[in-house]
Amino acid sequence: MSNLIKQKQVQGLVSDLAAKAADSAVVKKSNNLSDVNAGSARTNLGVYSRSEVDAMVAGAENAYSVATITARGALTGLKVADRVFVSNDGDSNWALYIVTAITNGNGSTSTFEKIADEDLFTNAISGSAVKAAYENNSNTNAYTDAEKNKLAHISVSQAVDLDAVESDLATTTTTASSALSTANSASSAASAAQSTANTATTKANTAQSTADGAVTDAAAAQSTANSASTAATAAQSTADSAASAASAAQSTANGKEEAFTQAIETFTGLSGGADTPILVKLEHPMATGFIPLVFFNGLQVHRITYNAGSPDLEFTVPYETEGTDYISVTYNWR
Repeated sequence: MSNLIKQKQVQGLVSDLAAKAADSAVVKKSNNLSDVNAGSARTNLGVYSRSEVDAMVAGAENAYSVATITARGALTGLKVADRVFVSNDGDSNWALYIVTAITNGNGSTSTFEKIADEDLFTNAISGSAVKAAYENNSNTNAYTDAEKNKLAHISVSQAVDLDAVESDLATTTTTASSALSTANSASSAASAAQSTANTATTKANTAQSTADGAVTDAAAAQSTANSASTAATAAQSTADSAASAASAAQSTANGKEEAFTQAIETFTGLSGGADTPILVKLEHPMATGFIPLVFFNGLQVHRITYNAGSPDLEFTVPYETEGTDYISVTYNWR
């Protein structure tokens, strides 16, 4: 290899070493790492800066832990925003305080504000507190066990058209009103028949009186016996006709004797336990030969006990009866 070539190689090496030794490419000991990007270097090394460490220990520097309120008052060197943890706040539970004002740095002359305690965390989510908070909202009501038990007795196997049910109830009410009107008409007819019978009886009594008078006249006036006999015969015929009319009227009255009046009475304010007979006292005694109908909030009750001729009726339902429940009784009376 010629000396010229060796010289060129050495010159190239010197140039490369000079470039590698430039200030921008090397860390100089004399600069004490000032030429290094501190943030990038700490990130690469996984270490914190002084300010970061100070920030992390600041809370610990400003925090105190004591056993009692008395010990808190004995603290010195306090600053505003210092925190003091008291193990026994006077009720055997811990509490956390923050210093809001100081005078001479002594705890006994500083102002403290409680920012947390054990009671708060223990009672914050009790069942009664959750219930009270929930029911305090508008349009929110308690769903009680009694209401749940009532709903449990309702068994629906398919969709129910409440509008159709309401229409059926309206039709039933109309039919009942019509039946009541018919019963009232029958009662009026019976009263009219009774009046007719009474009139016929009065006429029969009058005819009998006339006949008696005719017989007296015949006995007193023998000379007019034939005329009196004829008159008596006529009077007897009239009396017989009157008696027949009275008998017919009496028969009509007897036939109307079984006429009845249908009544619908409603009750509220009754109360009693489930499956316990509830007494209802009607305004009239119930007629013989008719079965009263009892409805509990619109539903027909099948367990009823009654006696014809008595106004007392008992019904039994499988749930509690309350004062707001609506009881309706349809019955017949004379």
